[in-house]
Amino acid sequence: NKSGAFPADSVPFFERYLTPISLAVLGIGMLLIGIGPLRTLLAGPASGIPRSGDGPITAQQVIAGVAGADTSTVFEGGPALARQVVPFTTVPDRPRDTVETYTVQAGDTLFGIANRFRLDPNTIFWANSENLRSVHNLQKDLNLFILPVNGVYHRSYAEATIAEIATKYSVTPAIIINSPFNQLEGTQAGDVPPWGMRIVVEDGVGQFVDFSPIVEEVDQVTGAVRRSFMPGMGGSCAAGIAGRGGSGAWGIPVSVGSYAFSQSYYPGHSGVDLAAVVGTPVLASDSGVVVFAGWVDASWGYGQLVVLDHGNGWTTYYAHLSSVGVGCGQFVGKGGYVGGVGSTGNSSGPHLHFEMRWNHVPDNPASYLGF
Repeated sequence: NKSGAFPADSVPFFERYLTPISLAVLGIGMLLIGIGPLRTLLAGPASGIPRSGDGPITAQQVIAGVAGADTSTVFEGGPALARQVVPFTTVPDRPRDTVETYTVQAGDTLFGIANRFRLDPNTIFWANSENLRSVHNLQKDLNLFILPVNGVYHRSYAEATIAEIATKYSVTPAIIINSPFNQLEGTQAGDVPPWGMRIVVEDGVGQFVDFSPIVEEVDQVTGAVRRSFMPGMGGSCAAGIAGRGGSGAWGIPVSVGSYAFSQSYYPGHSGVDLAAVVGTPVLASDSGVVVFAGWVDASWGYGQLVVLDHGNGWTTYYAHLSSVGVGCGQFVGKGGYVGGVGSTGNSSGPHLHFEMRWNHVPDNPASYLGF
């Protein structure tokens, strides 16, 4: 070796032992490569490290294995800081702090919406009673107020004081004034909130809500107890009357060529209007049983109304009739005579107001019939 890097007598040594040295180095390298898998195979439950033969690795195994490691970090000049490593984020269930709006979807019920937002069903109705009017008037695409707490959502008409509002809903004025959901700081119990202001009355109690489809009412004139399909509907049949015969094959409830489509379905208008001459025959859209036939309380605006239960979850409403041609409990075949077109109730002219309801929730008739 001209460079003198190795002594002359070392050359015979390397020539003699080069092969054994190379084999030894190779063996050490192979041993180091195999240590990793060998450690995993030999790891037991106490180590917290899942083994390759244990099946798919779960999130719990990862957390358990990582949490068992030494995660202490020592900062210069300070104490040790130990932190458990958790590679998953837990989203806290934060309380809502504002009034939200929710758009009703097909198939929604008051109880289902209340459960989704963890509220009492009464709260959902009390916050939206101006639009709903009845627990059975929920309809697709209607926007509902969703309170952050149970109670009442009062709308001020600049007439009642805070004290009077509190008395109405069985709470104290302080609950209204000090509520973080209202902007009433500095007001007094005798102050009148401005017109249109909406006030969250936490734990307030509104009018009793009856969620049953059949209710008992006392006739204010005769004193007789009657069974009603809905409150104020004195022509309702007994609870034992059950619908039957519905096929789901719908027909237009007036003869083709005898009507004009005058108003469509939209939130706040739970059916379609078909303008026609007074007395034009109104026909059953599908076979069913009459569960209501008669005059409806003026607050509803239906006037003379017939309701058919089709026994398959569907009911149909035929409103503003000039005459009713069926009676409670009567079976009516598809296309059978129900009554005559009229303009009774809240009506601006002769027409049939026709509704289709699935489990008492209005749906758009135009989705099923080609008007």
